[in-house]
Amino acid sequence: MLTVWSVCNGTKYTDEDVYILRDMVHRNLSTPHVFRCLSDRPIPDIDCFIPSQVWPGWWSKLQLFRYSTGLNLYLDLDVVVTGPLDGLLSDALSMPANWGQSGHGGCQSSVMSWGWTYAMIPAAFNVNELEKPVNGNCGAYHGLWGDQEYITKLLGDPGDIVKPMEGIYSYKYHCQKALPEGAKVVCFHGEPKPHDVNDQWVRDSRQRTIPSAGVCRGAA
Repeated sequence: MLTVWSVCNGTKYTDEDVYILRDMVHRNLSTPHVFRCLSDRPIPDIDCFIPSQVWPGWWSKLQLFRYSTGLNLYLDLDVVVTGPLDGLLSDALSMPANWGQSGHGGCQSSVMSWGWTYAMIPAAFNVNELEKPVNGNCGAYHGLWGDQEYITKLLGDPGDIVKPMEGIYSYKYHCQKALPEGAKVVCFHGEPKPHDVNDQWVRDSRQRTIPSAGVCRGAA
């Protein structure tokens, strides 16, 4: 069974963000699946997994590779699903290339899929060595600012060990004129967030409606 994961720790995102993502996934994924959220708290009507130690912010994504089994798909809570997700599924760890204009390249962890065991990713991480958070960040780890830089350090750019993932776009860099053809997921890294924009395709995609058949909704 496919598990679709989200992560909701702290106060940056709300329960409503989790519900919106769940519903977008259900409308755009025909593969039978369960939807789960790694969180620091229970969320009504959501199958939440609360680890004994919750790592701060985006670093908690790394814990997914310790606790997940079978085939998995992960999406950030600030993405907008705009097309069919089934083609993103992969046994080998699949991630889009980082399209940020900082020039450092690497992996982009807003969307990930994997089925094989990648327990070496969290095993090499020591949460006690995180630096104190600065300016809203979750703290650097040996000079690495975020889980995707850490994964890149371990596994290299997409095309090396990590399988490149296509159809993932940045709202900031790719969607200012229109939604790109073939876009499956649009990422709202930094600002603005989806609820801050008035694009009709964003508003339509984030509707709270799900189909009544064809998917497994997980625990409710």
